[in-house]
Amino acid sequence: MKNTLVDVKNLSVSYFTYAGEVQSVRGISFSVENGKTTALVGESGCGKSVTSKALMGLIEKPGKIKEGSSIQFGGREVLNFTEAEWQSFRGQECSMIFQDALVSLNPTMKIGRQIAENLENHNDGSLSAGQIRQRAIEMLELVGIPDPDACLEKYPHELSGGMRQRVMIATAMITNPSLLIADEPTTALDVTIQAQILELMKDLQKKLGMGIIMITHDLGVVADMADNIIVMYAGKIVESGKNEDIFYDPRHPYTWALMNSVPRLDLDNKEELVTIEGTIPDMIHPPKGCAFCSRCPYAMNVCAELIPEVTDLGDGHTVACWLNDPRADISGVPFRTGGAHHE
Repeated sequence: MKNTLVDVKNLSVSYFTYAGEVQSVRGISFSVENGKTTALVGESGCGKSVTSKALMGLIEKPGKIKEGSSIQFGGREVLNFTEAEWQSFRGQECSMIFQDALVSLNPTMKIGRQIAENLENHNDGSLSAGQIRQRAIEMLELVGIPDPDACLEKYPHELSGGMRQRVMIATAMITNPSLLIADEPTTALDVTIQAQILELMKDLQKKLGMGIIMITHDLGVVADMADNIIVMYAGKIVESGKNEDIFYDPRHPYTWALMNSVPRLDLDNKEELVTIEGTIPDMIHPPKGCAFCSRCPYAMNVCAELIPEVTDLGDGHTVACWLNDPRADISGVPFRTGGAHHE
């Protein structure tokens, strides 16, 4: 039986601007299990970060979570939280690592002060100042920072990019949250530091048993880390499943395109990188059919007219694409389609 930590149902988020309603997230549903990593993958503008902000109660005007949306955390409906409940929830039960540590950390405050602040905000009076400082040192040790005592007295600009990211993780983890949201945590780092940060997050997950939501545009980042992968496009989930389902049995043209756009080491270095032609549609006036239709080389007439139904491929693997309908012409499609009728 699944040990569900977060259960999102029919989440819709729009931004009401002078130009019109920007439909950032359009009726998505997914769940996150305790101790597991779920990755939200897709291009910029697909709704990944807006989804994470909704989970943290950080949607600000002109944004609005629409009626009918539900986010259950540990059996509680967080969308009904009061502001005081949100303040208690953020940082204590659910923490977030932002993508640019240099922007997210306060340049005028020492590292020790910034790490301790999160614990102080959720301290019921049982911890003294000395105990809070000791806990900050322990967290810096846990995230692999050498000489944590000295690090507490430094300012963010005195640390390297990798060290700043470790400080961000320590700040988020000091309250032992049940859920950690990592929004592009390795974007500004070189590949060796990226690997270290991802390995660190995996180690912390094993030790602390937390659930992780990893937000990224790079399938290569989540290949060795995510248990479940959700592929988003234009505010909708187009495919979701276990890691091996997405990497070894993708069933949506967009997932296939994302896979092909990851640079490969086994190709001749003179070959051009594969790109996904076109851009994400205008979300003030989203297409009435499949949003990927205009960029899809396998699009059919029905794709432009009707939103595809979700096909359950079994064992938690779902896809929303008309190619998986038994009536579709799948000649020339380089990947498998359909459910049991095409097995």
